[in-house]
Amino acid sequence: MRSLVFRFDDLHALELALDREDASLRLAPDHTVRAGEWVLAIFEVGTKRRVTASAAFIRESATGEPFASFEKRDWARLQTFVTARSEHMRVARPVSTTPRPPSVAPASAEPSSAPPSGVDSVRVAAGARVLLVDDDVDTRDEVRGMLASLGLDVVVVSDPDGARRAMAEQTFDAMVVDWDMPGMHPLDFVLSVRKTPKHAAIPVLFLADQPSSRAAVDAFAGGADDFLPKPLRAPELAARILGLIRRARLALAAQLAPASVRGGGL
Repeated sequence: MRSLVFRFDDLHALELALDREDASLRLAPDHTVRAGEWVLAIFEVGTKRRVTASAAFIRESATGEPFASFEKRDWARLQTFVTARSEHMRVARPVSTTPRPPSVAPASAEPSSAPPSGVDSVRVAAGARVLLVDDDVDTRDEVRGMLASLGLDVVVVSDPDGARRAMAEQTFDAMVVDWDMPGMHPLDFVLSVRKTPKHAAIPVLFLADQPSSRAAVDAFAGGADDFLPKPLRAPELAARILGLIRRARLALAAQLAPASVRGGGL
């Protein structure tokens, strides 16, 4: 599956682009995708800052112009995602009320902020350990298989107590947590985890059955890094988890870099 990048100046511009009933986005003239092809649509805001991704199908209009078509549930999730992020970040910068078509990077291009694929996926996954917290055996096995196929080291637990024991013994690069986890509210669990220094910045991906808009808003307001509805698609889960791990590593590298490298000089 190839990648197709949609770039927007800010979250408001993305929100306007998603305000369509036909669940589709136009492509830039320099695209290289073909009708009938599935792609991974990557959404960037600002200076190549990836915020989310979704599968899309390339269709052709009556006039022969290709466009990216999204399934209703994915379109609704994108709208909820942007609304939640906008509310959380309280974006107040004035923007034009006239939506502009997003710029689209050619699918053959591999932007630096895109989810890694091929050799890059192997590089990101190498040595990365993920904690999966889910009490449903079938879902747990399915998600574990998807993550393990990426080369990730997956540790599986069924509840918050098991997660705490695992995190006391090991360090993890990311967590995948069931939104309907038993025994404790998921946000309370994440907050308790992030109180420990070694997992203070751990990225968290929530999985949810039929998530409501309120749940997504609460998740992002409570510190979630991503929110994915079930049932899952392997390419989308791969893009999300590898993207989270990659960004966390880049952020850590930036923190550890000398001031002169970060631009502070002497």
